[in-house]
Amino acid sequence: MRRVTIAVIGNAKTTRANVEALISDVVDSVDEAAIALVYDKNPADGITWAEQWATDKEIPLTKYPDNNYDALFLEHTLDEIKFFMLWGDEDPECQLAASKAQESRILAYDLTDGLILIPLNSEPISRPVESIMPIVETKIIEDLFPVEEKLSAIEEALSEEEPDDESYDSEYDLEENLVVLMSEMGKIFARSFAKEFKRIIKE
Repeated sequence: MRRVTIAVIGNAKTTRANVEALISDVVDSVDEAAIALVYDKNPADGITWAEQWATDKEIPLTKYPDNNYDALFLEHTLDEIKFFMLWGDEDPECQLAASKAQESRILAYDLTDGLILIPLNSEPISRPVESIMPIVETKIIEDLFPVEEKLSAIEEALSEEEPDDESYDSEYDLEENLVVLMSEMGKIFARSFAKEFKRIIKE
């Protein structure tokens, strides 16, 4: 008996008619089929259409949010799983899926392009970085440290006893400097984030 578990993955744009027709053709060609939906937080339109089609046709359906490939591989026979990917070259979910397919020797097909086979070469496929924020935050903290020292000195000066009339202008200047400094900190944060993000994207 021929069985297949069609795992629908990815975020590329396509049409409902395309998704339904290609999945239907495969399901009709086997004795038993199941649909698995693998996504991060929110499923793309193509995944939602696959879910609606499976529900209408009463095809067994399982969902794996948070890209839970461990559960997918545990609950379905590995050699019966096929990846139907809404392929996008810059899609981190497709990148992760391609890596998983390569490791587990699963055939992957492009659901946006007539189910052509996606070539998975012999060299390991890099997985997307799970989180860039710790790296960015570390860089920003390093850049801001001298500024924080200056801010501390200004705050200390402002917290001293009330100035007399003659020192009013001096206090005003300190407050004005504090406003300028806060603005500069925002600019440093933005520049540091952009620079680090560009570096990570290029790797």
